[in-house]
Amino acid sequence: MTEQPGRTEQPGGPEHPAGTAQDGTTAEAGPLERRYRRLLYAYPNRYRSSRGDELVGTYLDLVEPDRRWPSPRDAVDMLRGGLRQRLREQGALGLAAGLPVAATTALSMLAALAAFLLVQVEFTNMPADVLPALVGPAQTLGVFLWAGWLLAALATAVLPARWARRGVAAAVLLTLILIPAAPLAGLPRPPLYVLVPVLAFGLTALALPAHPGWAGRILPPLGALTGMAVAALFEVAEGGGNWFTSYNSTVEVLGMAGVGLVGLALALGLVRAVTGDSRALWSVVLLVTPAGLLAIRPITEWYWGGAPTWSELAATTVVLALVGAGVLLAVVAWHGARYRAVRARSAGNPCPTCGHVSEVGQQADAGRGWAAP
Repeated sequence: MTEQPGRTEQPGGPEHPAGTAQDGTTAEAGPLERRYRRLLYAYPNRYRSSRGDELVGTYLDLVEPDRRWPSPRDAVDMLRGGLRQRLREQGALGLAAGLPVAATTALSMLAALAAFLLVQVEFTNMPADVLPALVGPAQTLGVFLWAGWLLAALATAVLPARWARRGVAAAVLLTLILIPAAPLAGLPRPPLYVLVPVLAFGLTALALPAHPGWAGRILPPLGALTGMAVAALFEVAEGGGNWFTSYNSTVEVLGMAGVGLVGLALALGLVRAVTGDSRALWSVVLLVTPAGLLAIRPITEWYWGGAPTWSELAATTVVLALVGAGVLLAVVAWHGARYRAVRARSAGNPCPTCGHVSEVGQQADAGRGWAAP
C-alpha cells in the first residue's frame, strides 16, 4: 500500500499526520496546548477525535499569549464538560440535572440536623454535675459548627447563588478545621461518625443551583425549622427524662433520619417522574452515600458487636462509601445499556417517508441475524 506523503499508519489504529501524537498534539505545540490536550482526556475518545482540535483552539484563542498553564476555571470547565459528555453518551444527563436538587436537599438535611443537635445536645438542660458545659453554655465545639451550617442555610434564602455556595464552602471548611482544632484546644467536639456524614452532605451541597427558584431558597430554612420542631417534640416526649442529651445517644436518630431522607426523596421522585421530571430520582442516587453514612455507628455496632473501635468505624465508613459509589455506577451503567438499546431499535426502523434504514440499524439487524432490506 502506498503511503500518503507526510502520513504514517499506526498498526491496528487510524492514520496520524507525521509528528502528531494520538491525542492530536504536534511536535511544534507549545506547553500550554499540550496541557490543554491532556485535559481533553476527560472527554470520550469519539468526541476527542471529532471536536478536540476545535475545543483546544477555542481555549487557546481566549487566553493571554504569555500563559503557560490553563487557568483553574478553564480546567474545571473542561473536566465538567468531559463528565457531561460521558453522561450524554450513557443517556444519563439526568444525573447532572439532579445534582442541584441533591445539593438543595443535602443542605436542607444539614440545617435540620444542625437545629436538632443544637437544641437537643449542645444546649441540653442537664444539671452541670451530670453533664457539664465545657464550651461556654454548650457541650462541645460543635456549637460553632451547627451555627455555621444554619447560617449557610439562611444564606441560600437571602443571598445570590454564588454567595450561598461560598457560605456552604465556608461551612465545609469549618467542619474540616474542627477535627484537628478540638484536640489542639483541649476541648471536646462531635465524634467523627457525626462529622463524616456532615462532610459528605456538605460536599454535595456545593452544587447548589446557579439560579434557584423559590423552592430552592425556602427548603434549607424550612429544614432548620423542621429540626427545631422535632427537637421540641422530643423534649415533650421525654417528659424530663433527657434521653437524647449526647451524641452517643442520638446515633439511632441520625440513622433513622438518613433512611427517612432517602424514602422521602424517593417518594417525591416517583411523583415527579409521572410528569416526566426525573431529576428528583437521580438525586436519590446521589444522596444514598451521605444518607448511609449517617448510620455508621449503628451499622458498626450491629455488624461487629459491642462498643465499636476506631478501626471498625473506619472500615464501615469505607464500605458504605464504596456501596454508595457502586450503586451510582450501576444505575448509570444500567441506564446507558437501556439507552443504547432504545437507540438501536429506533435506528433500525425505516424512515416513514422514504423507507431508508440507517447504517446503524442495518448493523443492528445483521447482529441479530436479520436480512437487510
